[in-house]
Amino acid sequence: MIRNLRTMTTWRLLIISLLAAWLWMISSLFGQAPEMSGRALAVLSALLIGTLVSYEITRIAPRWTMACFVVNITCAITVALTSTSNHEFAYLYGIPILVAGAFIHPWLGFALAALLNILLAAAPLSLFSNAGRDSVLAVAFLISGAAALLAWAFARDFHTVVDWMYQSYMLADERTREAREHRARLHETLRSLDLAYYRLQRTNEALNWARWQAEEARQAKARFAANVSHELRTPLNLIIGFSEMMVIAPESYGEPMPQVYRGDLNAIYRNAKHLSNLIDDVLDLSQIDAYRMPLNREKGDLRQIVAESVNMIRGMVEAKQLALNLELPSQPVPLFVDITRIRQALLNLLNNAARYTETGGITVRLTAGVDKAEVTVTDTGAGIDPEELERLFEEFYQVNDSIRREHGGTGLGLAISKRFVELHGGRIWAKSAVRRGSTFGFWLPIDPLPRQLRQGPAPIRRIVDVEGVRERVLVVLHDDVATAAMLQRRLDAYAVKAVQSVDEMVQATARLRPTAILTDAKRREEAEAAMKAGLCGGIPLISCPLPSPPKMAKQLQTADYLLKPVTRNALQQALSRLPVLSKVLIADDDPAMVRLLARMVQNEYAEARILQARNGLSALQIVRRQQPDLLLLDLKMPGLDGLGVLEQLRAEPQLAGMSVIIITATELAEQAVQLSGELTVTVRQPLTNSEWLKMLQGVTAALSPLLDQDEASASTFSRTPLG
Repeated sequence: MIRNLRTMTTWRLLIISLLAAWLWMISSLFGQAPEMSGRALAVLSALLIGTLVSYEITRIAPRWTMACFVVNITCAITVALTSTSNHEFAYLYGIPILVAGAFIHPWLGFALAALLNILLAAAPLSLFSNAGRDSVLAVAFLISGAAALLAWAFARDFHTVVDWMYQSYMLADERTREAREHRARLHETLRSLDLAYYRLQRTNEALNWARWQAEEARQAKARFAANVSHELRTPLNLIIGFSEMMVIAPESYGEPMPQVYRGDLNAIYRNAKHLSNLIDDVLDLSQIDAYRMPLNREKGDLRQIVAESVNMIRGMVEAKQLALNLELPSQPVPLFVDITRIRQALLNLLNNAARYTETGGITVRLTAGVDKAEVTVTDTGAGIDPEELERLFEEFYQVNDSIRREHGGTGLGLAISKRFVELHGGRIWAKSAVRRGSTFGFWLPIDPLPRQLRQGPAPIRRIVDVEGVRERVLVVLHDDVATAAMLQRRLDAYAVKAVQSVDEMVQATARLRPTAILTDAKRREEAEAAMKAGLCGGIPLISCPLPSPPKMAKQLQTADYLLKPVTRNALQQALSRLPVLSKVLIADDDPAMVRLLARMVQNEYAEARILQARNGLSALQIVRRQQPDLLLLDLKMPGLDGLGVLEQLRAEPQLAGMSVIIITATELAEQAVQLSGELTVTVRQPLTNSEWLKMLQGVTAALSPLLDQDEASASTFSRTPLG
């Protein structure tokens, strides 16, 4: 930068010098002394030649620009002095001295002044024309000294300021360059971030798609398990029902059953029950995989759970003449667990040990530590190859087919036990050696009570979180547990827990922290009393008409309402509430179900005449013609369904009093029956406006406008205040 400034200043001075020489030449051409024009032309030529030489030097070495100017102007003044013999040109030596001192170096001005003064002192007298030599030299020395002194005074601060400006400029230039580099890196970083964000967005989309597909697969798996289990249960219930009748009540067939058949029928009955249990296991696994199995945790003693499980398996073990040893700690082992699930997990281990042990015995041991309790089941069976231990807990896996054929089993017991233990935050394990027996065990974390039960009632929490399983729970207080099953079919987003007493309701509320408590008008006062006493932890109470088999039977004006699969005991209880029957009509489109129901009826009334109908129209014709004492009616039939049959029966006075028992597996009646009553929501804590509006929106969305106010009773929605 400084070099450029010096170069530009030098060329300006050269231009000014050339212009001054040219003007002098012009004035000489028009002056009174024409001979001076030649001398002016010589000075201008010398200046031009010096300028050209300076230009060439500047192109090669720009730092010598100012020195070239000083030499050039000094030479031009010397040419003018020697060619004109005018001593006044000697006074112009102050210009190169001033430029050298000011722009090249302060001491160079003094050196050039001394050199020029020496040259002037040694010059011949002819250069001074008529003027006195001494006076000219004195003036020249004075001018050159003053110029050198002035240049030194100017250059001292000037060079300091210029150096400071140069350093500042260089620093600013460096900072600018760094800023540009940072900006370039920032731009590159932003591009990288944009690319990473794009890739992350694409990855999120791929993950969302994969999660959606996984969810679809999970739902498809759950639907498949539910549908297949339903399709399997229908014929399986018939097999169990017929075989049960043959084994338990063979007299219902009218003829004595040959003794040789009893063993085969017992095998059919046992295997059918086994297949039914297998379907239940498959459904349990699908529920666990779908996070739809809530744990009904409660305070329990693991020592008592182990003792009860051992007593349940003791008969099977002693029948094989095996020793059964139980080692329990002297103190209780309190846990907050789902007692039923833990007992089932332990029973699976005990059943395996009993099936696969032929000699020796089984030892069950419970040990309790500071933070966990461990249960082990050790047997003296054939043992398992250690390489196969890792796959033992996989679904449907068995060590080999010969063991399955010899001892039975499905390969689901250990898998289900593993899931139940892991839902409680524990771990199951196994160790074994061939011909040395096996040890299966699991440990559970010791947590006597959850925090909310130790510290008293907690604020309402609408979601139950059990070891990663999030489920909305409803507690139903009702006399009939079948009500909960009917609600569960409709409220598939909730886990419905049935209780029959206020004490059970309070315990279930403390364990599960449900979204709400459901009851009907009959039990509402009991539930509200418990809420006023602070026993429900602020859980809302909803009172409304709830569907139940007795209520469904009352609404349909029938003697009873049974859900398939119908057991012999259930039908026996329903028939016991009726007078003696002599003629019974069974209306069902499934011939096997008709035969099963006929066997069950004849087991109670051997002399009763059984009539059969495969559809609704045929049932009406038989009823009008035969007038039976009882109609066992399936609601879902081809043509005229069961509801249509009921409607026509009630429309005919001579048939209106006939007893009817509904036997169905569908929700057809639940959809048709209209329950009138009061819907009441009771809460202990205030709700915000948005919560009230959301609640009102949910209620009003389920209502439809009435065309005739007299055709339906008005329902009320209220909030019962509690003092």
